[in-house]
Amino acid sequence: MDHINQLHSSAMENLNFAEQPLPADKHRAHVMVFTSGKGGVGKTCLTTNVATAMARKGARVCIFDADTGLANINILLGLRPEYTLEHVLNGEKSIHDIVIKTRQGVAVVPGATGIAEFADLNADTVKRLCTALTELEADYDYFLIDTAAGVADSVLQFVESSPNTFLLITPEPTSLTDGFSMLKLLNSRHYPGNIRVVVNMVDDYPHATETYRRFSAAVDKYLDLKVDYGGFVARDENVTQSIVKQTPVVDLIGNAPASRCLLALADNMLKHIGGSETEVGLADYWKNFLQETANDRTESIQETQSASEPYQPAQASEAIPDSSANFAALANQLLAAMQSQSPDRQTLEDFTGHFLAGFQTQFGNFPANFRQLLFRWLEAEDYAAPQLQELAGTLEMLYMAKHQQPMHNLENSLARLIAQCKDSESQMRALATQMRAAYTHTFNSDVFNARREVLESIQKPDFNETDFQLLLDALGQAFENRFKHPYQGKSDLLLVSAAETLAEMTSEEKSLQAQVDELTNSFQHLSQRREALLATIKQA
Repeated sequence: MDHINQLHSSAMENLNFAEQPLPADKHRAHVMVFTSGKGGVGKTCLTTNVATAMARKGARVCIFDADTGLANINILLGLRPEYTLEHVLNGEKSIHDIVIKTRQGVAVVPGATGIAEFADLNADTVKRLCTALTELEADYDYFLIDTAAGVADSVLQFVESSPNTFLLITPEPTSLTDGFSMLKLLNSRHYPGNIRVVVNMVDDYPHATETYRRFSAAVDKYLDLKVDYGGFVARDENVTQSIVKQTPVVDLIGNAPASRCLLALADNMLKHIGGSETEVGLADYWKNFLQETANDRTESIQETQSASEPYQPAQASEAIPDSSANFAALANQLLAAMQSQSPDRQTLEDFTGHFLAGFQTQFGNFPANFRQLLFRWLEAEDYAAPQLQELAGTLEMLYMAKHQQPMHNLENSLARLIAQCKDSESQMRALATQMRAAYTHTFNSDVFNARREVLESIQKPDFNETDFQLLLDALGQAFENRFKHPYQGKSDLLLVSAAETLAEMTSEEKSLQAQVDELTNSFQHLSQRREALLATIKQA
C-alpha cells in the first residue's frame, strides 16, 4: 500500500503540466474533438473530409489521430507514418519530424494516444511535450482531435478537455443509445464545453432534423446538457468510392451530395468557431488532458486502496471447510457467514458481481428474482431527481433501440401532459401555447384557422346578440390598433363614396354656374356693343 501511495505522489508531481510556463501572448489555435458513442458511424471519414474542406478554404489545419491503434486516419488518407508522438516524448524526434502532410494540405500527427499510454510523464518529458506543442501550435489555426469510438475513460478524457465537441450519430437506434450514453457520462463529469451533434448517413435534411429532434428531446428531458445542431451528411455512394481510393470525397467529387454537406459543415466551423478568439489552445488542451488523466489515475488508486482485499474464489473456498457439500449447503453456509461475520462491504460487492456474471454465463440470463431485486434497489436508493431522470432516459433509449419506436405514443404522452396540468389553468394555457408555437415553427402555419374558429363560435346555441356586438366592438378595436384607423364596412365605404361624389357634383355645379354667369355677362356686353354700333350707323 505504501508503494502505491509513493507511485501516486510521484505521478502527480511529474504531471504538474501547469508549472510549465506558456507565453502570455502566444498564438492559440482552435481545438475541436470529433467523437461517437459507437464505431461504424463514419467519424474518422467526417474528420478527414472536414479538415480537407477547411484547408481548401485557406485554413491551416492539423489532425491529431487519437484512435487507439486502428490508424484509420492513415488508411483514409493513404499515409504511412514512420514515427508517432511517442518518439517526441522519448526525445528521439522533434514534433516537425513526425508531422505528415497530405497532398490537400492537411497535417496529421499520428499516435496521439501515446500521451495517455505513458504510465508517468517525468518533468523532462512534460517540458519536452510543452515545447513541442507550442512550436506546433504556431503553425496552425485549427486542431481536429479524432478519438476512438465508444465511452471508455480514455475517450472521455479527450472529449472533456476540449472546448468544442462534435458528436456523430446516425438514425440507427444503437447509434442513438450509444450517443446518449456518452452524453450521460459527460453530464456526470460536468462537461463545460460546447456539444454539436452531426447526423450522418441520412436521406435528406428533413430526415436529419427529425433524427436530431428526437435525440435532443431525450437529452433535454433527462440530462443537464445543452446540445446544438451541428449539421448533417447525406448518404452517398461516392463516400465508399473515396474510401477505396484513399482520397477525401470533397477532393474526389466536389459536387457530390455528401461533399456539399461537408463543405457546408466546414463553412460553419470557420464562421462560428474560427470567427472568435479562443482561450483554450493546443497546449492548454493537453494540459487539461493530462490533469484529467492524473485525476482518473488518483481515483483508480483510491479504489484499489479501498478494495485492497478483493474477492478471490480460492479464498472463498478456504472459508468453507466442507467442500463435498452440495451447492445448497454451500449457499446456506455462505449466507450464515455473511450474517454472522459482517464481512467487508467492498469484498461482498465484488463477490456479488462475480456471482451474477457467473450465473449469466451459466444460464444465459439473470436470475428470475432479479427484477424484484432491481425494484427494491431503486426504492431503497435515495436518488435525486436528475439521477432518476438519467435512469428513465436510459430506459427510454433502450426501448427505442429494441423496438425502433418511442416508448410513449402520441396519445399517451398527450394524456400525461394534460394530467400534469389539469389542476392549473395557467399551466394548461402555457402547454397549449407551446404546442401551438411548435406547430407553427415546424409547418410554417397556425394550427388554428381564426376565421373558422370565430364562425363556429357564433353558431353555438349560447351565443346571443350581445355577444355578437361585443365581438364586433373587440374586432373593431383590434383593427384600429393594427392599422391605425377605424374599421369601415361596405356600407360605411358606400356612404363615404356617395358623400365624396355629391361633394364633387356640387363643386362641378358651382363651376358650371360660374361659366354660365360669365357667358351671360359676355352676352350682355355684346348686346350693348351691338346697340351702340346701330346707334352710330343711324346717326351717320
